[in-house]
Amino acid sequence: MNESNAIVLGDFIEPESSDFEGSLVFSIKAAYIEKGKLWKSKDITAEFLGDFWKAMLDVEHIKPTLHFVCAELLENAVYHSVKSDYLIKIQLCFKTDELLIYVKNSADTKKIEELKKFVRSVLEEKNLQKLFIKKMKEAKKSGCKKSQVGLITIIKDRGAKLSWKLDPGPEITSVTTLARINLKKKET
Repeated sequence: MNESNAIVLGDFIEPESSDFEGSLVFSIKAAYIEKGKLWKSKDITAEFLGDFWKAMLDVEHIKPTLHFVCAELLENAVYHSVKSDYLIKIQLCFKTDELLIYVKNSADTKKIEELKKFVRSVLEEKNLQKLFIKKMKEAKKSGCKKSQVGLITIIKDRGAKLSWKLDPGPEITSVTTLARINLKKKET
Protein backbone atom coordinates (compact mmCIF):
# COMPACT_ATOMS: atom_id res chain seq x y z
CA MET A 1 0.00 0.00 0.00
CA ASN A 2 1.32 3.42 -0.92
CA GLU A 3 1.41 5.72 2.11
CA SER A 4 1.33 8.87 -0.07
CA ASN A 5 -2.07 7.87 -1.49
CA ALA A 6 -3.60 7.48 1.97
CA ILE A 7 -7.07 8.93 2.48
CA VAL A 8 -7.91 10.17 5.97
CA LEU A 9 -11.51 10.63 7.09
CA GLY A 10 -12.03 12.31 10.44
CA ASP A 11 -9.43 13.19 13.05
CA PHE A 12 -7.09 10.21 12.53
CA ILE A 13 -3.81 10.04 14.44
CA GLU A 14 -1.10 7.50 13.78
CA PRO A 15 -0.38 4.95 16.52
CA GLU A 16 3.07 6.23 17.52
CA SER A 17 4.26 4.10 20.45
CA SER A 18 6.19 6.98 22.03
CA ASP A 19 2.91 8.84 22.60
CA PHE A 20 1.35 6.10 24.72
CA GLU A 21 1.71 4.90 28.30
CA GLY A 22 0.69 1.39 27.24
CA SER A 23 -0.31 -0.62 24.20
CA LEU A 24 -1.71 -4.07 23.48
CA VAL A 25 -1.82 -5.64 20.00
CA PHE A 26 -3.64 -8.69 18.60
CA SER A 27 -2.97 -9.78 15.03
CA ILE A 28 -4.82 -12.60 13.32
CA LYS A 29 -3.92 -13.94 9.90
CA ALA A 30 -7.30 -14.68 8.40
CA ALA A 31 -6.03 -17.64 6.33
CA TYR A 32 -5.42 -19.73 9.44
CA ILE A 33 -8.83 -19.33 11.05
CA GLU A 34 -12.16 -20.16 9.46
CA LYS A 35 -14.11 -16.93 9.01
CA GLY A 36 -17.06 -18.31 11.01
CA LYS A 37 -14.81 -19.12 13.98
CA LEU A 38 -13.14 -15.74 13.71
CA TRP A 39 -16.58 -14.12 13.69
CA LYS A 40 -17.59 -16.00 16.86
CA SER A 41 -14.32 -15.19 18.63
CA LYS A 42 -14.80 -11.43 18.30
CA ASP A 43 -16.94 -11.36 21.46
CA ILE A 44 -14.38 -13.38 23.44
CA THR A 45 -11.61 -11.05 22.27
CA ALA A 46 -13.68 -7.96 23.07
CA GLU A 47 -14.55 -9.35 26.53
CA PHE A 48 -10.88 -10.03 27.27
CA LEU A 49 -9.86 -6.54 26.16
CA GLY A 50 -12.59 -4.98 28.30
CA ASP A 51 -11.51 -6.97 31.38
CA PHE A 52 -7.82 -6.27 30.78
CA TRP A 53 -8.15 -2.51 30.40
CA LYS A 54 -10.69 -2.18 33.23
CA ALA A 55 -8.16 -3.84 35.56
CA MET A 56 -5.27 -1.75 34.22
CA LEU A 57 -7.02 1.61 34.21
CA ASP A 58 -9.46 1.19 37.10
CA VAL A 59 -12.12 3.04 35.11
CA GLU A 60 -15.53 1.53 35.85
CA HIS A 61 -17.36 2.50 32.63
CA ILE A 62 -14.60 1.26 30.32
CA LYS A 63 -15.48 -2.44 30.19
CA PRO A 64 -18.96 -2.27 28.57
CA THR A 65 -17.92 0.56 26.27
CA LEU A 66 -14.71 -1.17 25.22
CA HIS A 67 -16.49 -4.50 24.74
CA PHE A 68 -19.10 -2.95 22.46
CA VAL A 69 -16.63 -0.88 20.44
CA CYS A 70 -14.12 -3.72 19.99
CA ALA A 71 -16.81 -6.26 19.08
CA GLU A 72 -18.34 -3.92 16.50
CA LEU A 73 -15.02 -2.95 14.91
CA LEU A 74 -13.81 -6.57 14.84
CA GLU A 75 -17.13 -7.66 13.33
CA ASN A 76 -16.70 -5.09 10.57
CA ALA A 77 -13.07 -6.14 10.01
CA VAL A 78 -13.98 -9.82 9.68
CA TYR A 79 -16.99 -9.09 7.48
CA HIS A 80 -15.12 -6.81 5.06
CA SER A 81 -11.73 -8.54 4.89
CA VAL A 82 -11.23 -9.97 1.44
CA LYS A 83 -7.72 -11.35 1.27
CA SER A 84 -7.26 -14.58 3.20
CA ASP A 85 -3.59 -14.04 4.02
CA TYR A 86 -4.15 -10.48 5.24
CA LEU A 87 -3.82 -9.65 8.92
CA ILE A 88 -6.68 -8.37 10.97
CA LYS A 89 -5.02 -6.29 13.64
CA ILE A 90 -6.47 -4.67 16.74
CA GLN A 91 -4.28 -2.34 18.75
CA LEU A 92 -5.34 -0.64 21.96
CA CYS A 93 -3.25 2.30 23.08
CA PHE A 94 -3.56 4.09 26.40
CA LYS A 95 -2.89 7.79 26.78
CA THR A 96 -3.43 9.76 29.98
CA ASP A 97 -6.99 10.76 29.15
CA GLU A 98 -8.12 8.41 26.40
CA LEU A 99 -7.99 4.89 25.02
CA LEU A 100 -7.40 4.54 21.29
CA ILE A 101 -8.58 1.43 19.46
CA TYR A 102 -7.10 0.79 16.03
CA VAL A 103 -8.56 -2.01 13.91
CA LYS A 104 -6.89 -2.73 10.58
CA ASN A 105 -8.21 -5.00 7.85
CA SER A 106 -8.32 -5.41 4.10
CA ALA A 107 -11.20 -4.38 1.87
CA ASP A 108 -12.07 -4.63 -1.80
CA THR A 109 -10.86 -1.43 -3.46
CA LYS A 110 -14.00 -1.43 -5.64
CA LYS A 111 -16.12 -0.92 -2.48
CA ILE A 112 -14.10 1.95 -1.00
CA GLU A 113 -16.19 4.75 -2.55
CA GLU A 114 -19.27 3.31 -0.84
CA LEU A 115 -17.37 3.20 2.48
CA LYS A 116 -16.15 6.79 2.08
CA LYS A 117 -19.68 8.00 1.34
CA PHE A 118 -21.08 6.27 4.42
CA VAL A 119 -18.23 7.45 6.69
CA ARG A 120 -18.66 11.04 5.55
CA SER A 121 -22.41 10.85 6.21
CA VAL A 122 -21.72 9.66 9.77
CA LEU A 123 -19.00 12.22 10.45
CA GLU A 124 -21.02 15.13 9.05
CA GLU A 125 -24.43 14.22 10.53
CA LYS A 126 -25.56 16.53 13.33
CA ASN A 127 -28.49 14.31 14.36
CA LEU A 128 -27.15 10.76 14.73
CA GLN A 129 -30.47 9.49 16.09
CA LYS A 130 -32.13 10.52 12.83
CA LEU A 131 -29.41 8.78 10.78
CA PHE A 132 -29.72 5.68 12.99
CA ILE A 133 -33.48 5.45 12.35
CA LYS A 134 -32.99 6.09 8.62
CA LYS A 135 -30.44 3.25 8.33
CA MET A 136 -32.67 0.85 10.29
CA LYS A 137 -35.62 1.63 8.00
CA GLU A 138 -33.46 1.20 4.88
CA ALA A 139 -32.20 -2.18 6.10
CA LYS A 140 -35.72 -3.36 6.96
CA LYS A 141 -37.12 -2.20 3.61
CA SER A 142 -34.36 -3.88 1.59
CA GLY A 143 -34.27 -7.02 3.74
CA CYS A 144 -30.54 -6.46 4.14
CA LYS A 145 -28.72 -7.60 7.27
CA LYS A 146 -26.19 -4.78 6.83
CA SER A 147 -27.85 -1.86 8.62
CA GLN A 148 -24.65 0.15 9.24
CA VAL A 149 -25.92 1.25 12.65
CA GLY A 150 -23.02 -0.20 14.64
CA LEU A 151 -20.65 2.65 13.85
CA ILE A 152 -23.40 5.18 14.50
CA THR A 153 -24.06 3.56 17.88
CA ILE A 154 -20.36 3.71 18.79
CA ILE A 155 -20.50 7.50 18.44
CA LYS A 156 -24.07 8.15 19.58
CA ASP A 157 -24.33 5.85 22.60
CA ARG A 158 -20.72 5.10 23.56
CA GLY A 159 -19.29 8.59 23.09
CA ALA A 160 -16.34 7.47 20.99
CA LYS A 161 -14.82 9.54 18.23
CA LEU A 162 -14.27 7.64 14.98
CA SER A 163 -11.87 8.22 12.11
CA TRP A 164 -10.41 6.20 9.25
CA LYS A 165 -7.25 5.86 7.22
CA LEU A 166 -7.52 4.16 3.83
CA ASP A 167 -4.41 3.00 1.96
CA PRO A 168 -5.72 2.06 -1.50
CA GLY A 169 -4.09 -0.50 -3.73
CA PRO A 170 -5.15 -1.78 -7.16
CA GLU A 171 -7.35 -4.57 -5.73
CA ILE A 172 -7.02 -4.41 -1.94
CA THR A 173 -7.29 -1.36 0.30
CA SER A 174 -5.93 -1.36 3.82
CA VAL A 175 -8.56 0.12 6.14
CA THR A 176 -7.63 1.33 9.62
CA THR A 177 -10.49 2.44 11.84
CA LEU A 178 -9.71 4.45 14.96
CA ALA A 179 -12.09 4.75 17.90
CA ARG A 180 -11.08 7.20 20.62
CA ILE A 181 -12.69 6.72 24.03
CA ASN A 182 -12.41 9.51 26.58
CA LEU A 183 -11.35 8.22 30.01
CA LYS A 184 -12.15 11.38 31.96
CA LYS A 185 -15.30 11.25 34.02
CA LYS A 186 -18.05 13.38 32.57
CA GLU A 187 -19.10 16.17 34.88
CA THR A 188 -22.76 16.12 35.83
